[in-house]
Amino acid sequence: MREFAQNTDESTVGFKGRIAFKTYNPQKPTKWGLRVYVLSDSDSGYISAFEPYFGKTTTENLSRQDLPFTSRIVMHLVGKLLSKVRASGYHIYTDRFYTSYTLAKELLQNKIHLTRTIQKNRVGLPTEVKRLRLKNLQLKAYRHPENILTLGWQDRRLILMLSTWHNVDTAPHSRWRNGRQEDVEKPDVIRDYTANMGAVDRSDHYCASYSFTRKTLRWWRKLFFWLVEVCMVNSFLVYKEMQHLRDSRHLQYRNKVIVQLIGDVRNRKPKRGRPSESDSAERLNKSPHFIKKGARGHTKNCMVCNTKEQRKTTLFFCETCQRKPGLHPGECFKKYHTQVTYKD
Repeated sequence: MREFAQNTDESTVGFKGRIAFKTYNPQKPTKWGLRVYVLSDSDSGYISAFEPYFGKTTTENLSRQDLPFTSRIVMHLVGKLLSKVRASGYHIYTDRFYTSYTLAKELLQNKIHLTRTIQKNRVGLPTEVKRLRLKNLQLKAYRHPENILTLGWQDRRLILMLSTWHNVDTAPHSRWRNGRQEDVEKPDVIRDYTANMGAVDRSDHYCASYSFTRKTLRWWRKLFFWLVEVCMVNSFLVYKEMQHLRDSRHLQYRNKVIVQLIGDVRNRKPKRGRPSESDSAERLNKSPHFIKKGARGHTKNCMVCNTKEQRKTTLFFCETCQRKPGLHPGECFKKYHTQVTYKD
Protein backbone atom coordinates (compact mmCIF):
# COMPACT_ATOMS: atom_id res chain seq x y z
CA MET A 1 0.00 0.00 0.00
CA ARG A 2 1.34 3.41 -0.98
CA GLU A 3 1.93 5.88 1.85
CA PHE A 4 0.70 9.49 1.51
CA ALA A 5 2.58 11.52 4.10
CA GLN A 6 0.83 14.65 5.41
CA ASN A 7 2.15 17.25 7.83
CA THR A 8 -0.05 19.20 10.26
CA ASP A 9 1.16 22.51 11.67
CA GLU A 10 0.22 26.14 12.19
CA SER A 11 0.61 28.97 9.72
CA THR A 12 0.47 32.64 10.71
CA VAL A 13 -0.96 35.36 8.46
CA GLY A 14 0.80 38.54 9.58
CA PHE A 15 -1.59 41.10 11.10
CA LYS A 16 -1.14 43.64 13.91
CA GLY A 17 -4.54 45.31 13.87
CA ARG A 18 -7.05 45.19 16.70
CA ILE A 19 -8.99 41.95 16.53
CA ALA A 20 -10.19 39.56 19.24
CA PHE A 21 -8.74 36.37 17.71
CA LYS A 22 -5.26 37.71 16.92
CA THR A 23 -2.61 35.31 18.22
CA TYR A 24 1.05 35.45 19.24
CA ASN A 25 3.58 32.70 18.63
CA PRO A 26 7.21 33.55 19.49
CA GLN A 27 8.49 30.43 17.69
CA LYS A 28 7.24 31.57 14.27
CA PRO A 29 8.99 34.06 11.94
CA THR A 30 5.69 35.97 11.78
CA LYS A 31 4.82 36.22 15.47
CA TRP A 32 1.63 38.35 15.45
CA GLY A 33 -1.28 37.55 13.19
CA LEU A 34 -4.16 35.28 12.27
CA ARG A 35 -3.61 31.61 13.01
CA VAL A 36 -4.44 29.03 10.34
CA TYR A 37 -4.22 25.29 10.96
CA VAL A 38 -2.82 23.64 7.84
CA LEU A 39 -2.57 20.10 6.50
CA SER A 40 0.15 19.93 3.85
CA ASP A 41 1.68 17.21 1.68
CA SER A 42 5.09 16.24 3.04
CA ASP A 43 6.70 15.62 -0.37
CA SER A 44 5.71 18.79 -2.24
CA GLY A 45 4.28 21.22 0.33
CA TYR A 46 0.84 21.25 -1.37
CA ILE A 47 -1.77 22.54 1.09
CA SER A 48 -4.46 19.86 1.25
CA ALA A 49 -6.74 21.46 3.86
CA PHE A 50 -6.77 24.40 6.25
CA GLU A 51 -8.93 25.92 8.97
CA PRO A 52 -8.61 29.56 10.13
CA TYR A 53 -8.80 30.10 13.88
CA PHE A 54 -11.53 32.54 14.96
CA GLY A 55 -11.28 31.92 18.69
CA LYS A 56 -14.24 30.45 20.56
CA THR A 57 -16.29 30.19 17.38
CA THR A 58 -13.84 27.74 15.82
CA THR A 59 -13.48 25.74 19.02
CA GLU A 60 -17.22 25.24 19.47
CA ASN A 61 -17.92 24.36 15.83
CA LEU A 62 -15.51 21.43 15.74
CA SER A 63 -17.01 17.98 16.21
CA ARG A 64 -16.12 15.47 18.95
CA GLN A 65 -16.42 17.79 21.95
CA ASP A 66 -15.20 14.93 24.17
CA LEU A 67 -11.66 15.26 22.74
CA PRO A 68 -9.07 18.01 23.32
CA PHE A 69 -9.02 20.85 20.82
CA THR A 70 -5.60 19.84 19.46
CA SER A 71 -6.96 16.39 18.59
CA ARG A 72 -10.19 17.72 17.13
CA ILE A 73 -8.46 20.16 14.79
CA VAL A 74 -6.27 17.37 13.33
CA MET A 75 -9.30 15.12 12.82
CA HIS A 76 -11.19 18.04 11.27
CA LEU A 77 -8.42 18.68 8.73
CA VAL A 78 -8.14 14.98 7.91
CA GLY A 79 -11.92 14.83 7.50
CA LYS A 80 -11.78 17.71 5.01
CA LEU A 81 -9.14 15.87 3.00
CA LEU A 82 -11.03 12.56 2.98
CA SER A 83 -14.26 14.28 1.91
CA LYS A 84 -12.57 15.50 -1.30
CA VAL A 85 -10.11 12.68 -2.06
CA ARG A 86 -11.06 9.03 -1.92
CA ALA A 87 -7.76 7.35 -1.11
CA SER A 88 -6.14 5.28 1.62
CA GLY A 89 -2.69 4.98 3.11
CA TYR A 90 -2.50 8.43 4.72
CA HIS A 91 0.20 8.99 7.31
CA ILE A 92 0.02 12.12 9.48
CA TYR A 93 3.16 13.70 10.98
CA THR A 94 2.64 16.26 13.75
CA ASP A 95 4.67 17.89 16.50
CA ARG A 96 4.10 17.42 20.21
CA PHE A 97 1.58 20.28 20.40
CA TYR A 98 -1.05 18.05 18.74
CA THR A 99 0.14 14.78 20.21
CA SER A 100 -2.13 12.62 22.32
CA TYR A 101 -2.61 8.92 22.78
CA THR A 102 -6.34 9.35 22.11
CA LEU A 103 -5.71 10.98 18.72
CA ALA A 104 -3.56 8.04 17.63
CA LYS A 105 -6.34 5.59 18.48
CA GLU A 106 -9.01 7.65 16.73
CA LEU A 107 -7.00 7.95 13.52
CA LEU A 108 -6.02 4.30 13.58
CA GLN A 109 -9.71 3.34 13.62
CA ASN A 110 -10.02 5.19 10.30
CA LYS A 111 -6.93 3.38 8.94
CA ILE A 112 -4.80 6.52 9.15
CA HIS A 113 -1.36 6.27 10.73
CA LEU A 114 0.19 8.86 12.98
CA THR A 115 3.81 9.62 13.89
CA ARG A 116 4.96 12.44 16.15
CA THR A 117 6.99 13.45 19.15
CA ILE A 118 5.24 13.28 22.49
CA GLN A 119 5.68 14.63 26.01
CA LYS A 120 6.00 12.41 29.06
CA ASN A 121 2.99 13.89 30.82
CA ARG A 122 0.47 13.03 28.10
CA VAL A 123 -2.62 11.10 29.20
CA GLY A 124 -2.62 7.44 28.18
CA LEU A 125 1.10 6.77 28.35
CA PRO A 126 2.23 3.96 30.65
CA THR A 127 3.95 4.76 33.92
CA GLU A 128 7.21 3.24 32.66
CA VAL A 129 7.40 5.86 29.89
CA LYS A 130 6.76 8.75 32.30
CA ARG A 131 9.63 7.53 34.50
CA LEU A 132 11.96 6.65 31.65
CA ARG A 133 15.67 7.37 32.17
CA LEU A 134 18.21 6.35 29.51
CA LYS A 135 21.94 6.65 28.91
CA ASN A 136 23.61 8.03 25.78
CA LEU A 137 22.32 6.44 22.52
CA GLN A 138 20.27 3.95 24.48
CA LEU A 139 16.86 2.90 23.09
CA LYS A 140 13.74 1.53 24.72
CA ALA A 141 10.29 0.86 23.26
CA TYR A 142 6.80 -0.06 24.46
CA ARG A 143 4.03 -1.66 22.41
CA HIS A 144 0.50 -0.75 23.48
CA PRO A 145 -2.50 -3.10 23.06
CA GLU A 146 -3.88 -0.96 20.21
CA ASN A 147 -0.69 -1.62 18.18
CA ILE A 148 0.73 1.81 19.08
CA LEU A 149 4.47 2.14 19.58
CA THR A 150 6.09 4.45 22.11
CA LEU A 151 9.85 4.73 21.63
CA GLY A 152 12.43 6.54 23.71
CA TRP A 153 15.92 7.32 22.36
CA GLN A 154 18.60 9.20 24.26
CA ASP A 155 20.60 11.61 22.12
CA ARG A 156 21.62 14.99 23.50
CA ARG A 157 18.28 14.81 25.26
CA LEU A 158 15.59 12.20 25.62
CA ILE A 159 13.41 11.93 22.49
CA LEU A 160 10.00 10.29 22.86
CA MET A 161 8.17 9.16 19.72
CA LEU A 162 4.68 7.73 19.29
CA SER A 163 3.79 5.92 16.07
CA THR A 164 1.15 3.56 14.73
CA TRP A 165 3.25 2.65 11.67
CA HIS A 166 6.87 2.06 12.68
CA ASN A 167 8.69 -0.58 14.71
CA VAL A 168 12.00 -0.52 16.59
CA ASP A 169 14.25 -0.92 13.53
CA THR A 170 17.37 1.24 13.35
CA ALA A 171 19.78 2.23 10.57
CA PRO A 172 23.36 3.58 10.51
CA HIS A 173 23.58 7.35 10.60
CA SER A 174 26.67 9.55 10.27
CA ARG A 175 26.86 12.84 12.13
CA TRP A 176 29.40 15.38 13.33
CA ARG A 177 29.87 15.77 17.05
CA ASN A 178 32.59 17.87 18.73
CA GLY A 179 34.47 18.36 15.45
CA ARG A 180 34.62 14.71 14.45
CA GLN A 181 32.40 12.33 12.52
CA GLU A 182 30.75 9.42 14.28
CA ASP A 183 28.41 6.61 13.20
CA VAL A 184 25.37 5.84 15.35
CA GLU A 185 22.33 3.59 15.09
CA LYS A 186 19.35 5.91 14.65
CA PRO A 187 15.74 4.64 14.88
CA ASP A 188 13.79 4.65 11.61
CA VAL A 189 10.84 6.40 13.23
CA ILE A 190 13.00 9.45 14.03
CA ARG A 191 14.56 9.46 10.55
CA ASP A 192 11.13 9.40 8.87
CA TYR A 193 9.77 12.03 11.23
CA THR A 194 12.65 14.39 10.44
CA ALA A 195 12.25 13.84 6.69
CA ASN A 196 8.49 14.42 6.59
CA MET A 197 8.12 17.34 8.98
CA GLY A 198 8.42 20.91 7.73
CA ALA A 199 5.97 20.78 4.82
CA VAL A 200 3.86 23.63 6.22
CA ASP A 201 6.99 25.74 6.70
CA ARG A 202 7.88 25.04 3.08
CA SER A 203 4.43 26.24 2.00
CA ASP A 204 4.84 29.41 4.08
CA HIS A 205 8.18 30.00 2.38
CA TYR A 206 6.58 29.71 -1.06
CA CYS A 207 3.79 32.13 -0.07
CA ALA A 208 6.19 34.68 1.42
CA SER A 209 8.83 34.62 -1.35
CA TYR A 210 6.95 36.86 -3.80
CA SER A 211 4.09 38.05 -1.61
CA PHE A 212 1.91 40.91 -2.89
CA THR A 213 0.08 41.59 0.41
CA ARG A 214 -0.28 45.20 1.55
CA LYS A 215 -0.72 46.88 4.90
CA THR A 216 -4.33 47.05 5.95
CA LEU A 217 -6.42 47.40 9.12
CA ARG A 218 -9.02 44.94 7.82
CA TRP A 219 -8.17 41.39 8.83
CA TRP A 220 -10.33 39.79 6.15
CA ARG A 221 -8.21 41.43 3.45
CA LYS A 222 -5.08 39.83 4.88
CA LEU A 223 -6.81 36.45 4.90
CA PHE A 224 -8.02 36.96 1.32
CA PHE A 225 -4.50 37.79 0.11
CA TRP A 226 -3.21 34.68 1.88
CA LEU A 227 -5.83 32.55 0.11
CA VAL A 228 -4.75 33.96 -3.26
CA GLU A 229 -1.14 33.12 -2.40
CA VAL A 230 -2.16 29.56 -1.47
CA CYS A 231 -4.00 29.16 -4.79
CA MET A 232 -0.93 30.39 -6.68
CA VAL A 233 1.46 28.08 -4.80
CA ASN A 234 -0.80 25.03 -5.09
CA SER A 235 -1.27 25.59 -8.82
CA PHE A 236 2.51 25.89 -9.24
CA LEU A 237 3.10 22.60 -7.41
CA VAL A 238 0.42 20.81 -9.45
CA TYR A 239 1.83 22.25 -12.70
CA LYS A 240 5.34 21.13 -11.81
CA GLU A 241 4.10 17.64 -10.93
CA MET A 242 1.97 17.22 -14.07
CA GLN A 243 4.71 18.48 -16.38
CA HIS A 244 7.43 16.51 -14.57
CA LEU A 245 9.51 19.67 -14.18
CA ARG A 246 11.93 19.32 -11.30
CA ASP A 247 13.77 22.59 -12.01
CA SER A 248 10.72 24.78 -12.69
CA ARG A 249 11.16 28.29 -11.28
CA HIS A 250 8.47 29.69 -9.02
CA LEU A 251 9.02 33.29 -10.15
CA GLN A 252 8.84 32.43 -13.85
CA TYR A 253 5.58 30.56 -13.27
CA ARG A 254 4.07 33.56 -11.46
CA ASN A 255 5.07 35.93 -14.25
CA LYS A 256 3.46 33.69 -16.88
CA VAL A 257 0.23 33.41 -14.88
CA ILE A 258 0.04 37.18 -14.40
CA VAL A 259 0.62 37.85 -18.11
CA GLN A 260 -2.10 35.36 -19.07
CA LEU A 261 -4.56 36.86 -16.57
CA ILE A 262 -3.94 40.42 -17.75
CA GLY A 263 -3.99 39.67 -21.47
CA ASP A 264 -4.18 42.85 -23.56
CA VAL A 265 -5.70 44.98 -20.78
CA ARG A 266 -3.56 47.91 -19.61
CA ASN A 267 -4.69 50.48 -17.07
CA ARG A 268 -3.33 53.95 -17.82
CA LYS A 269 -3.60 56.75 -15.32
CA PRO A 270 -5.03 60.03 -16.66
CA LYS A 271 -2.39 62.65 -17.38
CA ARG A 272 -2.05 65.54 -14.99
CA GLY A 273 -1.27 69.15 -15.83
CA ARG A 274 -1.60 70.92 -19.17
CA PRO A 275 -2.57 68.83 -22.21
CA SER A 276 0.28 67.80 -24.48
CA GLU A 277 0.54 68.28 -28.23
CA SER A 278 -1.04 64.86 -28.75
CA ASP A 279 -4.35 66.35 -27.54
CA SER A 280 -4.44 68.67 -30.56
CA ALA A 281 -5.87 65.93 -32.77
CA GLU A 282 -8.91 65.73 -30.52
CA ARG A 283 -9.63 69.46 -30.20
CA LEU A 284 -8.87 70.29 -33.87
CA ASN A 285 -10.80 67.44 -35.48
CA LYS A 286 -13.48 69.86 -36.77
CA SER A 287 -16.22 67.83 -35.13
CA PRO A 288 -18.93 69.53 -33.02
CA HIS A 289 -17.85 70.44 -29.49
CA PHE A 290 -20.36 71.34 -26.80
CA ILE A 291 -19.91 73.53 -23.77
CA LYS A 292 -21.41 72.71 -20.39
CA LYS A 293 -21.69 74.51 -17.08
CA GLY A 294 -20.40 72.72 -14.01
CA ALA A 295 -21.86 72.68 -10.50
CA ARG A 296 -21.52 75.77 -8.33
CA GLY A 297 -18.14 75.87 -6.60
CA HIS A 298 -16.53 73.37 -8.99
CA THR A 299 -14.42 75.78 -11.04
CA LYS A 300 -11.56 75.00 -13.40
CA ASN A 301 -8.66 77.03 -14.72
CA CYS A 302 -9.34 78.35 -18.20
CA MET A 303 -7.04 76.61 -20.67
CA VAL A 304 -6.66 79.79 -22.80
CA CYS A 305 -6.58 82.91 -20.63
CA ASN A 306 -5.23 81.49 -17.36
CA THR A 307 -1.57 82.47 -16.74
CA LYS A 308 1.02 82.16 -14.00
CA GLU A 309 0.72 85.90 -13.29
CA GLN A 310 -3.08 85.96 -13.12
CA ARG A 311 -5.31 82.99 -12.43
CA LYS A 312 -8.64 82.93 -14.27
CA THR A 313 -11.25 80.28 -13.48
CA THR A 314 -14.58 79.33 -15.00
CA LEU A 315 -17.54 77.07 -14.33
CA PHE A 316 -17.76 76.11 -18.02
CA PHE A 317 -15.92 73.25 -19.71
CA CYS A 318 -15.95 71.35 -23.00
CA GLU A 319 -18.13 68.29 -22.58
CA THR A 320 -16.90 66.64 -25.79
CA CYS A 321 -13.14 66.62 -25.09
CA GLN A 322 -11.91 63.68 -23.05
CA ARG A 323 -10.02 65.81 -20.51
CA LYS A 324 -13.03 68.15 -19.97
CA PRO A 325 -10.89 71.37 -20.16
CA GLY A 326 -12.16 74.52 -18.48
CA LEU A 327 -12.99 77.25 -21.06
CA HIS A 328 -14.75 80.60 -21.00
CA PRO A 329 -17.70 80.72 -23.44
CA GLY A 330 -17.00 82.71 -26.58
CA GLU A 331 -13.46 83.64 -27.60
CA CYS A 332 -11.61 81.17 -25.33
CA PHE A 333 -13.79 78.27 -26.45
CA LYS A 334 -13.26 79.25 -30.12
CA LYS A 335 -9.45 79.64 -29.83
CA TYR A 336 -9.03 76.29 -28.09
CA HIS A 337 -10.86 74.37 -30.83
CA THR A 338 -9.53 76.24 -33.90
CA GLN A 339 -5.91 77.28 -33.25
CA VAL A 340 -2.86 75.06 -32.82
CA THR A 341 -1.29 77.58 -30.42
CA TYR A 342 -4.18 78.90 -28.40
CA LYS A 343 -2.12 80.66 -25.75
CA ASP A 344 -1.31 84.36 -26.38
